[in-house]
Amino acid sequence: MGSSLSSVANSSTEDIVIVGAGASGIAVLLRLIEHAKNGKKVPPIIVVEKASPPGPGLAYSAACTGTILNMHTDTMGLYYNDPKHFTRWRSELSSGPFPSRSQYGEYLEAMWSEILSQAQQMGLEISLIQDEVLDIDRHDDGTFALTLAGGSHLSAQSVVLALGNFTSTLNTHLLDQPGFFPSPWPTSQLQSIPTDAPVLIIGSRLSAVDAALYLSKNGHTGPMTFMSRSGRLAKVQGEPEPFPRRYTLHTLARELESNPAEGLVKLTTTLMDEIDGVNNGDWTWIQKYASPKAELRADLCAAQEGNVHWQTVLRHTAPVIERYWHCLPLESQQLFMTKFFTPWMRYRHGMPVQNAQKILGLMESSQLSVVAGEAVHWDDDEGIFIAQTTAGPIEAAYVIEATGQECHLDRIPSPLVQSAVRKGLFTPHPMGGVDVDFDTLCASTPGLYTMGSLTRGTHFYVSAIDRTAAHAARIADALVGEPPARPLHIAIFLGSDVASHLMASDLVPRLLAEGHMPFLFLTSSTETPPTAAPDSGPFDLRKLAFFERELFRKHLSPRLEEYGFKGTRHMTVGQMQSTYGVSVQEIPDSKGSSVAKMLQKHFIDVGISLPCGDVLNIGVIDYFSSSSHHLLSLDGGVLSAPWGSKKVGAQFGYTLRFFRGDSGLGDIIDRRTSPLGHSAAILTGEYKEYALGVQIVLDAIQLVSRGKSLRDVSWDRTSHTSRHSYLTAEELLQYCHDRGIDLVDGDSVVKMLVESFAPPEKREVLRKELDKVVQEWYLKQGVVVSKA
Repeated sequence: MGSSLSSVANSSTEDIVIVGAGASGIAVLLRLIEHAKNGKKVPPIIVVEKASPPGPGLAYSAACTGTILNMHTDTMGLYYNDPKHFTRWRSELSSGPFPSRSQYGEYLEAMWSEILSQAQQMGLEISLIQDEVLDIDRHDDGTFALTLAGGSHLSAQSVVLALGNFTSTLNTHLLDQPGFFPSPWPTSQLQSIPTDAPVLIIGSRLSAVDAALYLSKNGHTGPMTFMSRSGRLAKVQGEPEPFPRRYTLHTLARELESNPAEGLVKLTTTLMDEIDGVNNGDWTWIQKYASPKAELRADLCAAQEGNVHWQTVLRHTAPVIERYWHCLPLESQQLFMTKFFTPWMRYRHGMPVQNAQKILGLMESSQLSVVAGEAVHWDDDEGIFIAQTTAGPIEAAYVIEATGQECHLDRIPSPLVQSAVRKGLFTPHPMGGVDVDFDTLCASTPGLYTMGSLTRGTHFYVSAIDRTAAHAARIADALVGEPPARPLHIAIFLGSDVASHLMASDLVPRLLAEGHMPFLFLTSSTETPPTAAPDSGPFDLRKLAFFERELFRKHLSPRLEEYGFKGTRHMTVGQMQSTYGVSVQEIPDSKGSSVAKMLQKHFIDVGISLPCGDVLNIGVIDYFSSSSHHLLSLDGGVLSAPWGSKKVGAQFGYTLRFFRGDSGLGDIIDRRTSPLGHSAAILTGEYKEYALGVQIVLDAIQLVSRGKSLRDVSWDRTSHTSRHSYLTAEELLQYCHDRGIDLVDGDSVVKMLVESFAPPEKREVLRKELDKVVQEWYLKQGVVVSKA
């Protein structure tokens, strides 16, 4: 049931209560819906939200119309593994990558409607109470009691406080003074300020920029001043760029987790080294200018010209920065907050170019100035605010505090939060907010979860929507009893065959979306794969080897690096390296410890050998044999029932097995098959079914990441496919001959390669080039093939 209720008379102690239906609460609900779709039992859910309609909350409501998002649209999706969901949802993209806050509010409303619709279809009970929770307590049986402002009471087994982010108010001594706004939100309140009045805005980062631009858009002509301790503006965002060494940031997290004692030094030196690399040693971007206006002008120019490569390093810390923070000793965390937090925020969260242009315009017209200062007081005699700044005393009739988010519990004016603290349900974190479990976000009281700025002490980076979505997913996982997922480092071994490259092209982005880091290792075995044939072998097997390996490796891949990949369905390993920032390395034929050291250096947890037919280096096998990590082999090919059975036809299938320490294949973990079409060529059918292998690998990684046994995979070992075996080369030839099936349809293979890897504008050119290569190969084999 998806209904809006003013009260719920009888709530069950089995219920889940989610307090808050803004972005945080909706993200939790979306993940719970996914669990329900996958067969998980989800108890009835009660959502308590005082605002109407649910979804936008304060920051994205109509009351904040006239401001834009400060984060790129591609990071604003509410699904933890699909950050571009919001971008695809947008009906128009003319407003660019930073649409209005109100449009994002519409997205949140749409997601709420989608939640109710899907819940109704599945029979999942979700009820809405439009009220405010004022008090929370815990019974002796572990259940929670909540008291609402309207007088209703709720009982629940689990409670999620999805309260969003609280704004900071440092100048509490000004709260009772007329003309003081403790927060710029909602911006609609600022319309009460006379358009010619002097305004002091405390802060000089993104919230301050939003406040000034809102005033300017609504006709404010009076002087405005940003006052902050640094007296410097936030940097300006450039276009997002890929970071080719993204994997180093994940390896850094592992290094800190294994040796946290020197964490802060290791963290700062590594980030500086990576920034130095992308900037080619240029550090002029960090220099201090003569004035904030001169600095903004230079920053804006650099962003527009694409000379802000350092931003890509900082931007790609988003999924791992909380892991860095979690490793640091308390003393290092305190040092960071004291010395580095302000500059980190200035450089990490820049303003969009369009906002920077408007702010520069206000500064050049002398309507806006930026000064350093901290103290501001109310002068009773003059009836005005006076701030002490480096530019001298500044008087203002109105003051807007825009200093960011609040995480100190004693400064959060929420009756619900204060109730949880007072009754011992929340334990304060020494770095602010609530002490919660890093993985599940459960507070010290079992069954009580929270997120947003309340968990900054634990996670540090909590304000961005991508982290909201990730943390919401973890809470939802915990609510249905799903163990937390651990980010894995996954070695993918692939050879020169097309199928393994198709799989890798799909696996890499999907593994990254789940929080894992894949490492690609190219095997260079000189041994002949089982299905390949020497020059003297049967023609059909020579043809198979050419189309399966040689055509792709020798002729297609080199050209693709020249053509680029815009509009392509798949990427080469080189393109994945530059786009996704994964490590790509070749494994030499030589034996020794160098390969094992390479795997150890990258903290590899799981190895997956894709069905390339190449023999793995002994160093790879030694690494996994000497550790508790899994080495898995994915085999693909044509499966046939035991020869005594004539009722079951052949199928194409993939089999995932354990790799034994003696270089042999162990027990089957999973097998999935698809009927082999009677008219399709074998190799073409293999390429069409590679998605089976991709899904087997993803499902196995999911189990490993959550600490589950791979031996618990629920595939039907009693089915006829469990007794199938792969056809040998000779059996495969005989099978094709008996049924009139081609082993290889060269035209289909060329078409598939071109459509998969070539950009649209280059496909016809590349097809002709490959056709020529194919014709030359046929001639070398003494075969003449006419082209229609």
